[in-house]
Amino acid sequence: MTAFASIADFEAALADLPDPDFGARDAAGARQAMLTKPAGSLGRLEDIALFFAGWQGRECPRIDRGR
Repeated sequence: MTAFASIADFEAALADLPDPDFGARDAAGARQAMLTKPAGSLGRLEDIALFFAGWQGRECPRIDRGR
């Protein structure tokens, strides 16, 4: 983990992060809508999956070593 000397250093690191892949996030949302389950039945987990899809740039995001 990186230690930041100041808030300005932290903000600079945040500014360097890439934008999410909105296409992958939208594709993941469309895929979720086709799954056999009531929409929204998994609650926050569905939102987290969309976040990871956009962040990873994949329709089906993976978490190999979750904690």
